[in-house]
Amino acid sequence: MTAIAPAPPLILIATDPEHSLAGVLDGGRYAVVQVNTGTLALECVRDVRPDLIIFDAELPDMSGIDACRLLQSDLRIGHTVPTLILAPDKPTPEQRVAALRAGVWDFLPYPPDPEELSLTLQTYLQAKRNVDVALAAGLVDPATGLHSRPALARRARELGALMMRGRGALACVVFALEADPGDPKPGSVVVRSARMSDVVGALSPTEFAVLAPATDHAGAVKLAQRIGGALREVFGASGSVASPSALQVGYDAVTNLKYSPIDPVALLLRATTAVRTGTPEPGCPWMRRFDEAKASAPEEGPAQRTTPSGLTLGNRGTRA
Repeated sequence: MTAIAPAPPLILIATDPEHSLAGVLDGGRYAVVQVNTGTLALECVRDVRPDLIIFDAELPDMSGIDACRLLQSDLRIGHTVPTLILAPDKPTPEQRVAALRAGVWDFLPYPPDPEELSLTLQTYLQAKRNVDVALAAGLVDPATGLHSRPALARRARELGALMMRGRGALACVVFALEADPGDPKPGSVVVRSARMSDVVGALSPTEFAVLAPATDHAGAVKLAQRIGGALREVFGASGSVASPSALQVGYDAVTNLKYSPIDPVALLLRATTAVRTGTPEPGCPWMRRFDEAKASAPEEGPAQRTTPSGLTLGNRGTRA
C-alpha cells in the first residue's frame, strides 16, 4: 500500500507583481497562493488557512505593516501564523519596532538569497507546526488562539515554581466582558496590553485571565486598570463595554510565594471567584479583590459554579 505524501506547506504571498517570489519558491516544495493587495490577502486568509504569510513592504492599498496589524485582530490567525515582510530596503530601527508591535515575525530582503530564504521559511514553518501540535494537544484555545484552561493551569504552576525559588510575587487578573462570543478583538486587546512576561489565556470566549509574575496586589491593580482602560477605549465607543456592568475584573496576588505558599492554580481560581464575590476597589467598582470571607459565605438561591471547567487544584488545603 502506497503511503499518501503529506500536503506541502501553504504560503500566502501578497506582493507587487514586480516582487514575485514564484520563481524562488518553484519546485513543488510549497503550495503558493499569490495576491496583489493587502485587502485580498485579508479576505482570503481564513479560507486558505496558510501556514505562513509574506506581505510586501508596500502594497497598492496599504503597507505590509498595516496589513499585519489588521491581521492581528483575529487571534486565530494573527498570533499563530508566521508573518514576514518583504523589504527591498533595509528597515530602520523605528520601522522594526513598528513591525514588531504590529505582529511581524521577521523581514525578508528583496531580492532574497535562495538558500537563506529556504532556511528562513523552514524555521518559521517548524514554529507553525509546533503551534499546530499545541492546538491538537488542547493547550491552545481554538476560538481565540490563546492559552487554553489546561495550559493556563500548567503555566500557573511553572510561574509559581519560578517565583517561589526567587521569593517573588505572583498575581492573577481575570477580565469578564459582556461581548459577542465570536468577536476575537477583546482577546487581542488583552494580549497587546499585557507585558511580555505575562501569560494570557481564555477561560471562555468572553473571559480572559492574565498571570503576572513579579506582581503584587498594587501591581495587579495597575495591570487591571491598564488593560481595563484599553478595553474601554477600544470598545466603549460602540457601547459593548460602556456600561458599568459590561466589564468586571477580579484579581488576587501573593507578595512572596516562598513565605506564603499557595497552589498557583488556586490563585487563578480566586481571581475568577473575585469577579463575582470580591471586594470592590475604592473608586473602581468594576474591579474586585478576592475576599475569602465573602467567597466562603453561603449564598441564597441555587448554587452557582465559580470554578472554570478544566482548572483543578493539586493541593486544596494550602492557603496564602
